[in-house]
Amino acid sequence: MSMQLTTAPSVNIGLLIRRPPHTVFEALADPSITTRFWYTKSSGRMTQGADLEWQWEMYGVSTTVHVQTVEPDRLIRFTWGMYDKERPSTVEFRLIPYQGDTYLRVVETGFTGDADNQVKRAVDSTGGFTFVISALKAALEHDVTLSVTADAFRSDLEE
Repeated sequence: MSMQLTTAPSVNIGLLIRRPPHTVFEALADPSITTRFWYTKSSGRMTQGADLEWQWEMYGVSTTVHVQTVEPDRLIRFTWGMYDKERPSTVEFRLIPYQGDTYLRVVETGFTGDADNQVKRAVDSTGGFTFVISALKAALEHDVTLSVTADAFRSDLEE
């Protein structure tokens, strides 16, 4: 039996990164930095209007990203077909200055499918973005590369 939703599920998570907004922005916009903690390849930098291809080579997965809005040191908004290539969801990285550091909020909306699939996608994405911003924090604050994205979804794990 499929559940009924009264509101569309979304992702809304955040974490304080103890670095200035410009540093956090560059880590998200510049693939030479982002590949340390998230995807393994990108076809380019996050610039307004860019159409990019992101790859996670360890999983044989890729997605198309369309960068809608870039406000340096404040906001990156893009759509991606991670769950539905025909009807991509929208992701926002909001960089909120906080006492010289940055509170990074990640919001994703527009999940498609029936109610069960929308909830599953929102839950999966919440977990994924929690890994991403935690690994970003470790990279920027401690110069440590966490392989959480690479280690999270093991197809060879026996349960």
